[in-house]
Amino acid sequence: MKHEEILTALEEISDKHIKEAEKPPKKRAFLKMAVAASLVIAIGTNILSAPMRITAYAVAVASDPRIMERPDLDDYKDREEWNADLTVWETERESRNETAAQATSGLSSFFKDGNSQFLLTETNENKLWSPVNAYIGLAMAAELTEGETRQQLLDLFGVENTDALRKQVSAVWESVYQDNSKEICVLANSLWLESGLQYDQEAMDAIAYHYYASVFQGDLGSNKINKDIAAWINNNTGKFLKDSTKSIELTPETIMALYSTLYFQAKWSDEFSASKDTEGMFHMQDGVTQAVYMNKKLKQMNYYWGENFSAVNLGLKNGCSMWFVLPDEGMTVNDVLNGGAYMEMILSNEWEDYKYMKVNLSVPKFDVSSTMDLSEGLKNMGATNVFYENVAEFTKLTADSPIYLTGANQSVRVQIDEEGVKAAAYIEIPGAGSAAPPEEVIDFVLDRPFLFVITNDNIPLFAGCVNNPKN
Repeated sequence: MKHEEILTALEEISDKHIKEAEKPPKKRAFLKMAVAASLVIAIGTNILSAPMRITAYAVAVASDPRIMERPDLDDYKDREEWNADLTVWETERESRNETAAQATSGLSSFFKDGNSQFLLTETNENKLWSPVNAYIGLAMAAELTEGETRQQLLDLFGVENTDALRKQVSAVWESVYQDNSKEICVLANSLWLESGLQYDQEAMDAIAYHYYASVFQGDLGSNKINKDIAAWINNNTGKFLKDSTKSIELTPETIMALYSTLYFQAKWSDEFSASKDTEGMFHMQDGVTQAVYMNKKLKQMNYYWGENFSAVNLGLKNGCSMWFVLPDEGMTVNDVLNGGAYMEMILSNEWEDYKYMKVNLSVPKFDVSSTMDLSEGLKNMGATNVFYENVAEFTKLTADSPIYLTGANQSVRVQIDEEGVKAAAYIEIPGAGSAAPPEEVIDFVLDRPFLFVITNDNIPLFAGCVNNPKN
């Protein structure tokens, strides 16, 4: 959100709601925390422009993106001055990308283990999650904790301390972020506090600066704050989640809520032609269903393989990619997930088992979604303390109330068609080697359960297992 839009929103705060901040904290102290994200790859322009009305009191305002714009030669009279500024810009970009690459390396276990925890299934159910969104939301939670609770979250992300975490999150955020008239990948974060809740202002300022998050305070659970949160999410996701935000209803016992959004817009680099679509069967784990396939014949592209799987990578005009991973005949998606080599392929630029060749590609159009509680998987990955009352240490927020997380519910939707991809995720964390291909032409037909991962410079934005393209 632009700085001037925030100021416009603040001017509309009523005296009544400022006074509400003086109320004592609610007696039943437990944490209700939520994170939402949406990814949208669509045709159109940036619609994140309309000012929103927020009635809650602003505790801290999100920092503006700390990303230098590339110097435009047309803005300079002196070419040497432009060259000097261009060198500064290139140095800053190179440093940020290097930090993001190091962060991705440290996060590889989180992404890989998360896929294994959250995408495994024995049914025709589709499973999806947003790795980068879960990471940013939990990183913000780590900022509010201390002791063993914080250490478990730091270990989850492969960093030694909060200074390293801040640097890592900022690098990932800034590497993913882009906002122009054609290509958009905009992230936003917010923290909502109950009126009267005593907080550490220094911690709130750190959240605003290092996590680009706005912090608000109001009567959580009230109709007005529910509408505020829905408006905030809709404003930062191009209203792509408006059906989901209608159901936002924090309970009166809620004392904190955290939301994070990711809005993404781009086209395929090489769009499919609807005139070449065909109908065919998709073989699910249990039964078959009809599907519409998007086709490209003899497409020159890299074909990848590993133990138990093969894969292709379709580019998007903003530099991002969508990977499709197909288990070998006789193998299942779970076999690939448990093996884990596919994530090494996706996160590494050093994968050797690939060949540039002609591929007959068939990808089913799909609109799939899933909702799951990530908490058990996160516990299995080592983040346990944060979910237990009188164990979680949210002392950076308040030392007066036992705050803990009681779940991590994430809903994700992904849709692809001939022009591109649309996807959205909404997470609520409530508290109280096979052989090389023998031929020069190969068929890659996604007519049985497969995996996909949408990435930005090896950072996985969304991942999923499609067991039924008709959801």
